[in-house]
Amino acid sequence: MKNIIKFIAAAACVGALMPAGFSSCTDMDGDGVDSIVWQGSLNPENTSFRNPVWEPSLEAGTVVKGASMYVAISAETQWTSGLTSICPTLTSNNLMTWQRANDGFTADGRPAWAEGDRISSLSVDYARTLRINYWMFYTFDDAKAIGYAFATSGQGPYTDKGELITAESIGSQTIRDPFFIVVSTNYYLCYTADDGVYMQRLTITGTNANAASVRLNGTATKIAAQGIADVAVYRRSATDVYLLFTVQGTNGTEIRYARGAAITGPFLDKSGQDVAGGSHGELLIEGGQEMQNPENPMRAFLNSEQTHLFVAYNAIEAGNGQMKSGFARKPLLVAPIELGEDGWATSVAKAQKGWTTPRFE
Repeated sequence: MKNIIKFIAAAACVGALMPAGFSSCTDMDGDGVDSIVWQGSLNPENTSFRNPVWEPSLEAGTVVKGASMYVAISAETQWTSGLTSICPTLTSNNLMTWQRANDGFTADGRPAWAEGDRISSLSVDYARTLRINYWMFYTFDDAKAIGYAFATSGQGPYTDKGELITAESIGSQTIRDPFFIVVSTNYYLCYTADDGVYMQRLTITGTNANAASVRLNGTATKIAAQGIADVAVYRRSATDVYLLFTVQGTNGTEIRYARGAAITGPFLDKSGQDVAGGSHGELLIEGGQEMQNPENPMRAFLNSEQTHLFVAYNAIEAGNGQMKSGFARKPLLVAPIELGEDGWATSVAKAQKGWTTPRFE
């Protein structure tokens, strides 16, 4: 019996057959029988994840962490030619693998006041303190107004409540790129106007479809200057808040960021300059050779070890920026951003396909 064991151990010592994660063979007992120590799998799927995490597109979309899962929602699109999806939704347990769910709006429930315009951008967050938990804010191609809707489930279907803010009401030609964030029992809506980005506090009331309503609370605060768009806010703590956004760089769009000590800013770069005063913050995600024009930081999530901030965003594959339907092809990617002890990113991430490390835990 011992000879059989020796034969098996000897075979395991052949380097070409040894899986990564085993220690090298060493004769520990002096009788020719070597010990093999399992050190864990080094296979990519156990240490990394593949980008993009969803194809073909999650254009101008949003990602939200709900009560039991993550939900991603796209702008109105056609993944298949001739078949319009009214804000298609995805679900995930880990940010890295996604499954198709239903459309955010039913055909009968699509906002009637759109007058044929496409729902072109949206944002959703989870309000656990409200009986109606999920609130969506969206715009159309004409960028003339922001509407709102609600659902009891992250993937909907959503019930539309109509117009909330118009471009005219804020003295702007356009209003777009809504981003909604819930902080305890406080609700904030960011949007891009002609002269910059604003944050508006909201009051949300109602526990059923008939009574649910949103109204503006006070005056909007300007948090970023003209040239900045697609903002997302991540609150690491009460006094450590990140503003992520899209700007036009020398080689296409890029994602940059700044930090503040409060949810309403001011948001400053490393030198202390305010992005509301013209700073473009610090570079966070740049384009690569295969995946270009990173944009639309949807939301960020901190891993359990608090070492990395995982940012969900869009990018465009070089030479493949349009689906056969004619709609934009903007896959969903996730970038792990390592944070230093000072809270700033230790390096710039590059938008790219393939295995990405580390996994989100």
